[in-house]
Amino acid sequence: MEILFKTVSLALFFGGIATFVAIVREVFEHLDDMDRASLRAWFRFSSETNLNRAIGNAWKVHVQSFPKSRKRILFASLLLAACFSVIGFPLWLALGYST
Repeated sequence: MEILFKTVSLALFFGGIATFVAIVREVFEHLDDMDRASLRAWFRFSSETNLNRAIGNAWKVHVQSFPKSRKRILFASLLLAACFSVIGFPLWLALGYST
């Protein structure tokens, strides 16, 4: 049962990350040059970036460009579900359900 909870948690987490990458790719053309450079370096796993600003700007641009997009809700839902799944297994054991 522990493997099931871990597998579901990882699947939900990677689904959330994939959704976030889709959001960033959707607004990449609308960002300024500095933010594009920061995000390109992030995708190449470079540490010389101002990533927080670039991600914040990408999120703001996505909100302005696509106000009715459901990707942001999907992203938040997947990450929250992954957190609840991680918390769920110890609760499962604490409530006395056997594995």
